[in-house]
Amino acid sequence: MTHFTKFIVAALLATPCLIGCKSTPPIESTTTAAQHYIDFDQCAEAADLIRPVVQEWPGEWKAQFTYGKAELCQNNLPEARHALEAANARKPDNMDVVFALADCMEKQKDIPEVYLLLRNAGAEFRSAEAYVKLAEIADSTGDMDSEKTALLAAIELDQGYGMKRIISPYLDMAALQDKLGDKAESLRRLRQAYGVNPNDPRVQAALESRGQVLGPTLALPGGI
Repeated sequence: MTHFTKFIVAALLATPCLIGCKSTPPIESTTTAAQHYIDFDQCAEAADLIRPVVQEWPGEWKAQFTYGKAELCQNNLPEARHALEAANARKPDNMDVVFALADCMEKQKDIPEVYLLLRNAGAEFRSAEAYVKLAEIADSTGDMDSEKTALLAAIELDQGYGMKRIISPYLDMAALQDKLGDKAESLRRLRQAYGVNPNDPRVQAALESRGQVLGPTLALPGGI
């Protein structure tokens, strides 16, 4: 641990101790300090720091989430999953928690549970990002059918009024169509991505590599 990191963590924990130290650390400052350790890849220290909080207050989802991340980065998968499932049970609409739990399940090769988790998150909370995450995991396992289904679900959500527009499902669908040999459909998806965000350098580069001239007429509306 660097001197700077020690100083920051000490500062984060110092104020509550002025009021009166307890055998179990205070929740908020300890969670913040543990996250600081994680940010500096000091996950063992983070886990040791936050573990007493989780044991004393198992219903604190932020503490469970932080503890789960600390154990996950040490590859302590059963312990990480237990904590992340506890956090997800209390905060199912938090996509950071959902994605961390999905990463843990993927490392455990529990692909059916990953699919179920992300499908439920995508459907219940109308999260295109959850479907994109599902598609990425499906791609890593060579499951192109599930990948395509997930990307179509993400794109369908993109049609909703007021939804946050993202280009990742269009880019990923273009890549999938390339693998399937459908160049025309791949180009259509890239043009849709260009319609969502014409300034994205990934989209511009992909279109120019296909000989397309960038401009307003190249853009297509998003959607299925």
